[in-house]
Amino acid sequence: MGNNTLKVSIGVLLVFVLGILAGSFGTQAYLKYRTSLFVEKGYEARAERFLGRLVRDLDLTQAQQDEIGTIVRESHRKLAQISQRCQPEIRGIIERDFAMIRHILTDEQRQKFDQLQKRIQQRGRHRMPSQPPPPDGRR
Repeated sequence: MGNNTLKVSIGVLLVFVLGILAGSFGTQAYLKYRTSLFVEKGYEARAERFLGRLVRDLDLTQAQQDEIGTIVRESHRKLAQISQRCQPEIRGIIERDFAMIRHILTDEQRQKFDQLQKRIQQRGRHRMPSQPPPPDGRR
C-alpha cells in the first residue's frame, strides 16, 4: 500500500468517525432539548402529545378532537395533581430503600452507588415540577 493510499484511507476513516461522533452528539443534544421542552411544559405537553396521537391514529373529526381534547387535558391535569401530592411519600420510600441498600454495600460500592444516586436525583429534578400546577391549568 502506497503512502498516498494510506493517507486517503486514514482521511476517509477520520471523516467517517467524525461523522458518527457529530451525529451522535447532535442526536443527543436534540433529544435533550426535546425532553427539556416536554418536561418544562409538564402535563399539558403530555396531554397534547397524546391527543395528537389519537388524532393521527384514529382520524378524529374536529368535533371529536374538541370533546376528546377536553377529556384528555382534564385527565392529565388531575394526574399531575395526584402525582404532586404523592411525591413526598414516594421520595421517603426511595430514600429509605436507598439507605438500606447503602448499608449492605462495601465502601467502594457505596461510592459508586452514591454517584448513581446523584445522577438519578438530577434526572428526577427535571421530571418533577417543584410546585403543583395552578388550579386553572396554566403555568
